[in-house]
Amino acid sequence: MSKFLIFLSFLFATNLVAQEEEIPAKKSGIQIRAIAFNLFENIDAVELRREEQILTQLQLPTGQLRTSVSVSARQFTCGVAEEKGFRVLGNVILPEIGRNFILVFVPTKTGYRIFPVRSDDPAFKGNDILLFNFTKSTIGVMLGTAKQKIKSLKSAQISPGIAPEDTFYQALFTYQKDEKGGPFIPFNNTNWPVNSNTKHMVFVHQDITTGEFTYRSVTELAAP
Repeated sequence: MSKFLIFLSFLFATNLVAQEEEIPAKKSGIQIRAIAFNLFENIDAVELRREEQILTQLQLPTGQLRTSVSVSARQFTCGVAEEKGFRVLGNVILPEIGRNFILVFVPTKTGYRIFPVRSDDPAFKGNDILLFNFTKSTIGVMLGTAKQKIKSLKSAQISPGIAPEDTFYQALFTYQKDEKGGPFIPFNNTNWPVNSNTKHMVFVHQDITTGEFTYRSVTELAAP
């Protein structure tokens, strides 16, 4: 059973606007934000360090994305300062292209596994879905006519298959009960609105109490 607690909403839109350029970021201009599914040992903020240099402090909200902070490196560690020294909780390697990133923090037994998302990627555009599978099963999703399967602890970007006149499209989520080739079982079937002004990160997980499959999402503005 997954232990991830995740926020739910298509109503929360951030102020981030994606940028269309493919120019590598200057070291002083890399902006990052963070989302944590659940807090490891109730640690809600971490220091970002490159070797012995402290880059900045990063808040780990479990709900809405907050204001970005600037870093001067693409590789760094995350952790907390303790009496015995700096305790590393995770490592980050950002892609070489891009200036704006969202770090998705997933708790593990010893800290966090961190998934960087390039939020200014021009290929991640309006109506697109970046789906993370945080379950032990393969997840099947159908958005309009577009279909995709995502294995455990993997992600996939999906553009809904919609017609120009569509205002809503079907969003069907399934999971494979038997990983050896069994059928996919639906766990959510609804309609999502077409909106080229927004894009979404969707997190599929299992309720920690019931074990039922569900999903949560965070929405942000797409480039005009």
